[in-house]
Amino acid sequence: MKITFRGWARESFVHNHEVSPAIPAAGYSYRPEVGQPGAPLQWESASKARGRVNRLGLNGDFLIELELNPEELRSWLSAYVEERPADALKLLSEFKAEALIRLLQKSTTTRTGTDAA
Repeated sequence: MKITFRGWARESFVHNHEVSPAIPAAGYSYRPEVGQPGAPLQWESASKARGRVNRLGLNGDFLIELELNPEELRSWLSAYVEERPADALKLLSEFKAEALIRLLQKSTTTRTGTDAA
């Protein structure tokens, strides 16, 4: 996962940080030797993943941008399905229908653009 911090009132420069997945150890602590920076986070539950950001020194108000890669989305979805299967089924059904509509729209637009040329 990538996290970007941008100054809220003014921006001197963008702070880009890779999040390293935190690997659970005994109890609630985490090993300092976490996964590689930029490696996908493993979701512990339908709403929680933990990671570590190194050398973070910020002061002030910031806009935060989170960027998940496909493996992290898959990991989250897997945890969500396991923890809340009924809600996950409803969510997936809604998005499946939306994806089909978008594909049909894209196909129609592509065909129309090709026919016009």
